[in-house]
Amino acid sequence: MTESILALVPTYGLPFLFGIAVLAAFGVPVSSSLALLVAGAFIASGELPFVQSYLTALTGAILGDQIGYQLGLRAGKVVEDRLGRRPKHAAQISRAKALITRFGGVGVFLTRWLMSPIGPITNIVCGATNMRWIRFTAWDFFGEVLWAGIYIGIGYAFHGNLEEMATLLGGAGWFMIAALVALGMGIRVVLVLRQHRIANGKT
Repeated sequence: MTESILALVPTYGLPFLFGIAVLAAFGVPVSSSLALLVAGAFIASGELPFVQSYLTALTGAILGDQIGYQLGLRAGKVVEDRLGRRPKHAAQISRAKALITRFGGVGVFLTRWLMSPIGPITNIVCGATNMRWIRFTAWDFFGEVLWAGIYIGIGYAFHGNLEEMATLLGGAGWFMIAALVALGMGIRVVLVLRQHRIANGKT
């Protein structure tokens, strides 16, 4: 898959980024994060424009999330029943429900980048549980802004060693790096939210 994306990103550019972001956010098993990493490398080499690439990926991801939310809103029970027939999807549904029940909109935010494997299921769960559209959309937007920035930024940082980066992408080492970056950002977000709650409690 890495080799295919390395070829497709510069060949089809922004339309490819948009399409893969929509599909991944909707739950199709394609690697939009990998595409953004590769896009970041091509941005650094001047083969792709930064602003347009970033906004294209962001728009595609948000559109895919909205499709999932609307699907959950209109047919959530049916979709959950069908997906729940597979143990893997059933576990993801349970995790998404527990996360949204405990954290609400913050759970949406976290599943955009820190817990992205359950992001598509979370979209459906939010619609099925009638989370307010404006609340879902706001947290979704901020989460996707961070997601696009993280992966394009990492790809940009490795632009001088694109082949080596592709090799790392195929192994666990790269994903450990990405996970550490995401973990660091997550800790920062939790601290900010905690400080905000403390400040509100004092007022």
